[in-house]
Amino acid sequence: QYDASELKASMKGLGTDEESLIEIVCSRNNEEMVEIKKVYRELFKKELEKDIAGDTSGNFAKLLLSLVQTKRDEPSNVVDYEKIDDDARSLYEAGVKRKGTDVTTWISIMSQRSVPHLQKVFERYKSYSPYDMKESIRKEVKGDLEKSFLTLVECFENKQLYFASRLGEAMKAKGAKEKVVTRIMVSRCEVDLMKIRTEFKRLHRRSLYQTIAEHTKGDYQVALLSLCGGDD
Repeated sequence: QYDASELKASMKGLGTDEESLIEIVCSRNNEEMVEIKKVYRELFKKELEKDIAGDTSGNFAKLLLSLVQTKRDEPSNVVDYEKIDDDARSLYEAGVKRKGTDVTTWISIMSQRSVPHLQKVFERYKSYSPYDMKESIRKEVKGDLEKSFLTLVECFENKQLYFASRLGEAMKAKGAKEKVVTRIMVSRCEVDLMKIRTEFKRLHRRSLYQTIAEHTKGDYQVALLSLCGGDD
């Protein structure tokens, strides 16, 4: 319900809050996304896909809509090395190898393959491309599309590290981005917050609890510390 409301808020009124849209759509798995769409429909009597299509455009819209359609394969016990190699080569040939970028190929691979498969694809990709996947994205696309692809790759590689890094940036930002911090803490507290806490400490050399205590105050601080659950 929280995710659905946040998505609605990101598309309400003048201008779109692309950052929130990207974070939620690019970091949720199939199961979470199916639930978000159902709740969105119940709460707002509208289809999430329609609202996204009306609020975004071009390849950015195509990518978000592909992700919202939850066509991602579930992880399999069988490792298909041929498909890993094919996908890695396709990503390279659609981007770094050619002039311009065949974004459609990138979108279909990144929105349909399972996460363990993509982790192996990005590893294999390095044997074709002089740049790793994230460097390739930065070279090939710009703006919201670039941010979306980078978020996807970071979530495929280590989702909890992605959230730990977002939390650190949001709390240290001038005019701390309370919305980002609140959203991550609320939406992940029953999912993977313990792992996020571990990654946070590894990344920032101090615990999430201490960082919240240092960068926030009042009732807001009390609420966040209670969600955080403990010091590491």
